[in-house]
Amino acid sequence: MPRIPYKNPAKGTSVVGDAMRDRRGPRGLTPLDQTLLNAPEIANGWNTLLGAVRNRNSLPDDIRELMILRVAARNSACFEWIHHAHVGTDAGLTNQQLTIIRDLYTPLPTPAAPGVLSPFQAAALRFADASTFSVNVPQSILDELKEHLKDDQQLLEATAVAATYNMVSRLLVTLDVGDMGAISVPLPETEQTEHDVEVDDGVTLHVRVAKRDDASPWLVFVNSLMTNQKMWEGALPRLSKKYNLVTYDQRGHGKSSVPPKPCTLEVLAGDIATILAKLSIPTPIHAVIGVSQGGATTLALAQHHPDLFDRLVACDTQATSPAANAAAWNERIALARNEGSMVPLADVTVPRWFPSGATSEFNVGGRRAHFIHDMVATTPIEGFAAGAAALQGYDVLPGLADKLKGGDGKKVLLVAGERDGALPGVLKGLADKLKADGVDARFEQIQGAGHLPMVDATQPWLDVVEDFLA
Repeated sequence: MPRIPYKNPAKGTSVVGDAMRDRRGPRGLTPLDQTLLNAPEIANGWNTLLGAVRNRNSLPDDIRELMILRVAARNSACFEWIHHAHVGTDAGLTNQQLTIIRDLYTPLPTPAAPGVLSPFQAAALRFADASTFSVNVPQSILDELKEHLKDDQQLLEATAVAATYNMVSRLLVTLDVGDMGAISVPLPETEQTEHDVEVDDGVTLHVRVAKRDDASPWLVFVNSLMTNQKMWEGALPRLSKKYNLVTYDQRGHGKSSVPPKPCTLEVLAGDIATILAKLSIPTPIHAVIGVSQGGATTLALAQHHPDLFDRLVACDTQATSPAANAAAWNERIALARNEGSMVPLADVTVPRWFPSGATSEFNVGGRRAHFIHDMVATTPIEGFAAGAAALQGYDVLPGLADKLKGGDGKKVLLVAGERDGALPGVLKGLADKLKADGVDARFEQIQGAGHLPMVDATQPWLDVVEDFLA
């Protein structure tokens, strides 16, 4: 929720407020304006600067808006994206081009091979991305952009657009302007809807659907324990180019309700079946994709509902819980309950999931160390406890191969981050066993990744998974 109150002075009572209204026109003061008015002098300077950068420069409108939207995508500034996407389309950007701008984990087009962009647009996109992510723009990228600019004034204007809207996005995200902190930047070319699906008496799951069209195959994603569906946000833009997507918060996590009793993998697998049925999603879906507890849930789905999917991707998990796991989860539950907070558990979990020495933005001290830490820290304690119960003493291996093999074309991909302890060996062994039992199964290891490879090694994880899904 917004971290400071909005100020909305009546017309005629604030010179700065009235000047901002004049710039905004009929829509009046936005939540950003109302936030800025907590400091009128800053609001005044902001209004002057943004008016010049947005409305009084010589860059083509599509180039300016493309750069703003890339900044919004890179900084996860949902408010900024939503308020500029329609301006971009009015300036001529297509939904297909917006998808390229939104996707952070496909190599950027170049002016020499711009794809659906123009060479000028490709150069501007690379410039905005480098300015946002690296700050110090490489000379080669600067030179690419200068090939399409009229003069040094336009180079300054392009630099000012990237710099100014980085400032804007940082204020928006830090102060949660518009109450969009929990919302991922939209996926162009899809119709996005949210649903609260009742899966049990008093238990609802928060589900998000991004649908391209009726003809596109469906994918369902299952998050890990102590995270929520936003953990998939890096991977979704690229996959949204071909697939309809379903993400949801598992019981006790995110916006889903805390269940009144401990979970089992069979119950969690049944939740997927219920979501598909209640949302009238045609089955079998193309694939179900899960990680950690979500990966175990996908294996349980194969045991109990094998007719619901054609392909299965299970990441960083195992088919049988080690005997020591029960005690380990009890200790973690006790830690959270005794402290009355999930923060201590987040403090020890994040370094385990993203081991030191790996190149990752999500290491402690990294650029995005907070991303998963905050998910763990904000998980309801009893939601965590109920979910952890499903990982104590389970075994979905007996008979699993029989459910996965046969003439219906089922395929299985088992994936593990290279740095995720013993799990690469465990999953390779499981893949070998399934293959020996007649299942079309394979194992892939993501180099340098930890427990959540789709988070800290998104592009190589996508390369492996997209190849499997094709």
